[in-house]
Amino acid sequence: MELLVVKDRKIDYDGSAIKSHWAYRNFEVLGNSIVVFRGSCDIKIEEMIDIEDLRQQKEIKSEDMVHYIIEIFEVPNVFLASVLQKLFIAKLCEILGEYGIKTSRYGDDIYIGDKKLSISIATVSPVSIKIHIGVNVEAKGVPMGVNAIGLKELGISDIDQFMELSGKLLVEEFLKAKKDSLKVRWAE
Repeated sequence: MELLVVKDRKIDYDGSAIKSHWAYRNFEVLGNSIVVFRGSCDIKIEEMIDIEDLRQQKEIKSEDMVHYIIEIFEVPNVFLASVLQKLFIAKLCEILGEYGIKTSRYGDDIYIGDKKLSISIATVSPVSIKIHIGVNVEAKGVPMGVNAIGLKELGISDIDQFMELSGKLLVEEFLKAKKDSLKVRWAE
């Protein structure tokens, strides 16, 4: 799995990066990948994947987030996509724990107490599993009624370092799971 951490520019997330081959079209990264970047988030209705969010006409936005766009070219299976999404969220909780931050995971979101730190979605394209995770850098520009918190409020000020470390550890987690799946035999 290839990791690309984009630190030289901001990339705003509007939901369109959830389409297949986004990393290849934009960065020439072909195959399984995690692209980590920083930018705002404002997901347009036509790009929303979560039907519940669509039905409720929810706004999903933030002025500053760390974004993870994950694409895995396995059999496109929405259940597997959801399981991998939760694995990556759990790993991010572990990483934050290493910073001394106590987290809670509710489904596919990370909370600090009653404050929401992340957003996430998992889906499939005709050729791949796609996952987006967004972590607030600061709790600015979030929709009214969302009790949010950001990395800076938690004491993480070197966002580039956080992006690099978390991206690397997410890749390692995926590769460990992949290796473990290859070293077992069928039960007889």
